Amino acid sequence: MEQQDTTAPDTLPGLRSRALQGVMLLGVQRAAGLLVAAAGWLALARLLTPDAFGIYAIIAFAVGLGVAFGDLGFGAALIQRRDLDPTVCLSTVFLVHLTLATILGACLVGFSPFIVSWLSLPASAGELLQCLALLVPLSALKMPGVVLLERKVNYFPLAVADLLDTIMFYGVAVGAAWQGAGVWSFIIGAVAGRLVGLFTLLGAVRWRPRLSFRWETLGPIVRFGLRYQGTSLLVLAREAAVPTYVASVCGIAAVGFLHWASTLALLPFQLVNLAGRVLFPTLAQLQDSPARLADATERALNRVAMVLYPAALLLLAGADPIVRFLYGSPWLPAVPAIRLFCVAVMLGGTWTILSFAINSLGRVDVTLRLNLFWTILLWGLTVMFVPWLGFIGYAVARACQGAVGAWTAVALKRLVPIRLFPAVRLPLFSGMVSAFLLWGLSLVWVHDLSSLIIAGIAAITTYIILTNWVGGARLKEDLLNDWRKAVEFRA
Repeated sequence: MEQQDTTAPDTLPGLRSRALQGVMLLGVQRAAGLLVAAAGWLALARLLTPDAFGIYAIIAFAVGLGVAFGDLGFGAALIQRRDLDPTVCLSTVFLVHLTLATILGACLVGFSPFIVSWLSLPASAGELLQCLALLVPLSALKMPGVVLLERKVNYFPLAVADLLDTIMFYGVAVGAAWQGAGVWSFIIGAVAGRLVGLFTLLGAVRWRPRLSFRWETLGPIVRFGLRYQGTSLLVLAREAAVPTYVASVCGIAAVGFLHWASTLALLPFQLVNLAGRVLFPTLAQLQDSPARLADATERALNRVAMVLYPAALLLLAGADPIVRFLYGSPWLPAVPAIRLFCVAVMLGGTWTILSFAINSLGRVDVTLRLNLFWTILLWGLTVMFVPWLGFIGYAVARACQGAVGAWTAVALKRLVPIRLFPAVRLPLFSGMVSAFLLWGLSLVWVHDLSSLIIAGIAAITTYIILTNWVGGARLKEDLLNDWRKAVEFRA
C-alpha cells in the first residue's frame, strides 16, 4: 500500500530553518563528495587516457538523453504544484515514468550498434552503451523517494544516498582502472554507484506504489512537466555540441580533454546543484509572496557566491600549476579550456540560482525561452570557433554564452523585486583579490607541489580575512543567524 503523505507542505513549521538545515546537510554531503570526487578524478586522470575519457563522455551523453526523455519533468511537477496530493498522483506518475524509462533503456540497448556508428565510436563501445543504459530505468525508480522527501524539505536521506553513490562510483572506477579495465572503469563504477544510492533511498522512504491508475491526474502534471523538462532537454542539446560536432572536427581525444576539463572546473558548481535541490521546493512555498521570495533568493545567491566565486577564480588563476603538478603534463593542453570553463561556471552558477527562483514561480516558459536562445547561441559560436581554435573554441563559446546569461536576472527582476549586485559584490571582490595573489605567486614562486599548496593556502586565507574584514559585524551576524535557524529546528 502506498505510504500516506499526511503533512501538508504549506503548513510545515520553520520553513527557513528546514531549508537551511537542508543546505547544511547537503553541503556536508557535497563537501565530502567533492573530496572523494577530486581524489577519484585525480587517480583516473593518472590511470586513463584522454581517449577513454572521451569515449565515456560520448556514451554518457547518449544515456543522459534517455534519462531526460524518460523523466518528462514529472517529479518537478509534483514538487512545485502544492495543490497536487502525491498520495493520489504518485503511483500513476511512477508507473508512467518507469514504463517510459524502461522502453527508452531497451531502445538504447537494441539500437546501440547504430548509435555507436552515428557517434563515430569504436564498435566495442556498443557493449559499454548497453551496460550503461541500465541507468535509465534506475533513474525512474528513484523518483518517488526524491519527490516525497523534497516536498517535506527533508534532505538527510538524500544526502546519504548521494554520498554513497559518489563513493561507490569513484571507488569502483579507480579500482577497475588500476586493474587495467580502461573505459569499462567508468561504466562499472556508474552502475554500482547508482544501485547503492537507489537502495539507500528506497530503504529510507519505504514507499510502495498502488496498483491503480488515474488518467485524470496526469493532465496538470504533464503540462508543467513537459515545459520544465524542455529546459533540461535544451541543456542536453547544448552539451551535444561536444560528442557530435567537436568529436567530428577534432576527434575523440579532444572530447576527452573537454570532458575532463569541464568536470574539474564544474566541481565548485556542485554547490549550485545542491542549493537548487533545496531552493526549488522551498521557494515554491513562497511563490505567493514576491518580496519574501526575492529576499530568500538574494540570501541563497550570496551564500552560494561566497564559495562558488573564490573556488572558480582560484582554479582559473592556478590552473597551470594545478594541472602540471597534480594531474601531469599529458593534460596541459586542457589548461586554457579549464580557465574558460571557470568563467562559465561562475557566471552560469549565478544565473542558475535565479532560474530556480523563476521555476518556483511556475514560469518555466521563461526559462524555456532563455535556454532555447542560449542553445542556439552556443551552437552558433561553437561552429564559428572550433574550426579556428580547435577544441578550445568550444570553451570560448561556453564562456560567451555564460556572459549572455545575464538576461536571466532581467527576467526574474520583472517578476519579483530582486537585487543582484549587493548579493554578490563581497565574494566577487574578495575572490578576485585572492585569485590575483595566487596568480602572482604562480608566476614568481610556485615551482613544485609543496609550493603550490602553500600558495593556495595563502590565497584562501586572504579571501577569508578580506571577506571577514569587509563584511564586518553584519556578515557575522547574518551567518550566525543562519546557523541558529538551521540547528534550532527539529523535525
